[in-house]
Amino acid sequence: MTEKSNTVNARPTKDFFIRMLVKDITLIQVIPDLVDNCVDGARRLRNNEDFSGLWVRIEANRDHFKIADNCGGISVMLARDYAFRFGRPPDMPTEFQVSHSTGQFGIGMKRAIFKLGRQFRVESKTDSSRFVIEENVGDWGKKEEWEFEFKELAENISEPFPPDERGTVLVVSSLHGSVAQDFTSDQFISRLKMELESKHKETMQNGLAITLNGVPLQIRISSLLRSDELQPALQEMTVPTPERPVVDVKIWAGVSESDPVSCGWHIFCNGRLIVEGDKTQTTGWGDGIPRYHPQFNRFRGFVFFDSDDVALLPWNTTKDGVDEDSPTFRAVRLKMIEIMRPVIDFLNQLKEEKEETDEGPLDMAVKSAALFNLTEFTEYPHQGAASPTFVAPKPVRAPSKPEVASIQYTKPKAQIERAKEVLGVKSAKEVGEKTFDYFHERECED
Repeated sequence: MTEKSNTVNARPTKDFFIRMLVKDITLIQVIPDLVDNCVDGARRLRNNEDFSGLWVRIEANRDHFKIADNCGGISVMLARDYAFRFGRPPDMPTEFQVSHSTGQFGIGMKRAIFKLGRQFRVESKTDSSRFVIEENVGDWGKKEEWEFEFKELAENISEPFPPDERGTVLVVSSLHGSVAQDFTSDQFISRLKMELESKHKETMQNGLAITLNGVPLQIRISSLLRSDELQPALQEMTVPTPERPVVDVKIWAGVSESDPVSCGWHIFCNGRLIVEGDKTQTTGWGDGIPRYHPQFNRFRGFVFFDSDDVALLPWNTTKDGVDEDSPTFRAVRLKMIEIMRPVIDFLNQLKEEKEETDEGPLDMAVKSAALFNLTEFTEYPHQGAASPTFVAPKPVRAPSKPEVASIQYTKPKAQIERAKEVLGVKSAKEVGEKTFDYFHERECED
């Protein structure tokens, strides 16, 4: 009889990572995750976040998926011990960490590969090293070992690679059938383009050029209306955490162009959009604020969370929503509701004004205001810092109208027709109004 062990096997299985890890994320979601890794490379290379001259090129077709960048590459040391692990170890050296990272969960690249296909190749060059990893996912899944092997490896190269060659290329082939089918769909490629433009718009505004199948992505600017009499609110706060780095938060709220899709709250974590146009109770709608209604289509709110410690940011692992249980998000949500209230009041007043006139002061204030780019904001020319509360003109109340009542009586038709001729009117209603005015003027007024 063999001796029984006092330990219980709790090791993960590769099948879980290959099959189950991808079930809670869509194909549309995993590709922006891969771009996150490129953005981290750009930040490691340019910590001032001026990404001019850096690019990410994505190809998606029936035969393969490819993403290439010139964002500095992955060093052999980083690849060997950290970049391909499932999750980020807490003892990762400072030299490999990225300030304000967006790709530091440590599962994005592997999850994307498993979602896309069965064969992959990664080639990366830095100024002084190069490596290639090629693997068949099915064959790797049958091995006991969790490591990937370098197919090609060169360290301490004496002649540095040119700057534009320093980057990473990931190619996934033997695509899953549904993936290959999606990549041949113009509708899917259009959706993917919009998703990438949305998720990485702040990075692109900082100069990173991204193309999809050779077509440059368009920069979708976060903007609000502003004039001397119409100013959005801006509040900045720091959320402390016990014995850990803080989270810096910037909240904008105001009005913009009327759009039922773009209206609502937009939430960013370290420059990565995770929530777009939210109009649910998650961001305060229906909680001391009215539920969303089309009259609020001009409302825009933007929240920018920023921290060196990505674990403190209130995003989920798929980066498509907030962690509502996060203490950081709970604290900021209360401030979002507070800063949102005056904007909602203004839009209610604007609706009431439009019911009375097309050219009231509130409507004119909106029409005369100009859009400005939030990410380029420092302070208003000649105005100084932004207001912590939403500023708008006061509504002008129309004079109250007297109460009215109807008078109705019946008279011979011939008499009514004769009265029309004498009064010069065309309807019986006008006869009644004219004869009442005649009587009231002579008998009731002093």
